[in-house]
Amino acid sequence: MSLGQSLREARKARGLSLDLAEEETKIRKKYLAALEEEQYHVLPGRVYAKAFLRTYARFLGLDVDSVMAEFQAQNPLEAREAAAENGPSVPVEERKKSVIRSLLLLAGVIVLLVTFNSLYGAVRGGWSVSEEPSGPDIGVQNPLPVEPEPVPVEEPPAVAEGLDLVLQVVGGSCWMRVAVDGEQAFEGTVPAGQALSFEADEAISLRLGNAGAVLVQLNGEDLGYLGQRGEVVSREFTVEG
Repeated sequence: MSLGQSLREARKARGLSLDLAEEETKIRKKYLAALEEEQYHVLPGRVYAKAFLRTYARFLGLDVDSVMAEFQAQNPLEAREAAAENGPSVPVEERKKSVIRSLLLLAGVIVLLVTFNSLYGAVRGGWSVSEEPSGPDIGVQNPLPVEPEPVPVEEPPAVAEGLDLVLQVVGGSCWMRVAVDGEQAFEGTVPAGQALSFEADEAISLRLGNAGAVLVQLNGEDLGYLGQRGEVVSREFTVEG
């Protein structure tokens, strides 16, 4: 049985219509139908698709982790968006690592060249002095080889993964204010059935006026509700945890 069929059978087993499911989940009926038909292109985007599917599965009493794993395995929407967004380009993190490796290699080559030049100059200088006549012939002494000291290689600094925050409003409208890396990114009232996504390098500050109406997801992990209905909650998420 496909994922869409599982959703439809679970809804019918509970004796629910799409209209009633729309009223309870605050997700538009056409989006619920799209999930059951696996018509993911109808949904407004990848973040909405995953948030709607998680909310609908929880409402129907299904195992949310199993549903999301099956959606990830099918992955028709994410594959298309990833191909369109990334194309054949190399990820930023890989480019950074490649640049660092190139710089370290170049530094090593420069050190070797300088060391070789110093040794070569010392050897030539020793030969020139020994070739000049200076009294009795005492023979030419071979210069002792000088081993270059190892050059310490600094490890490149670790690259932070950043933060990916998704806010899904499901139980009534909610006023919220969001700051990304110290800069305010959003402030306003979001109606039920809508979802917002924010990305940050260091930190995200969040203030909710109706914490019991907002499902929170951080870096793919479902944090659930941060408070009760009508409760004002402030929370800050950082890359350090």
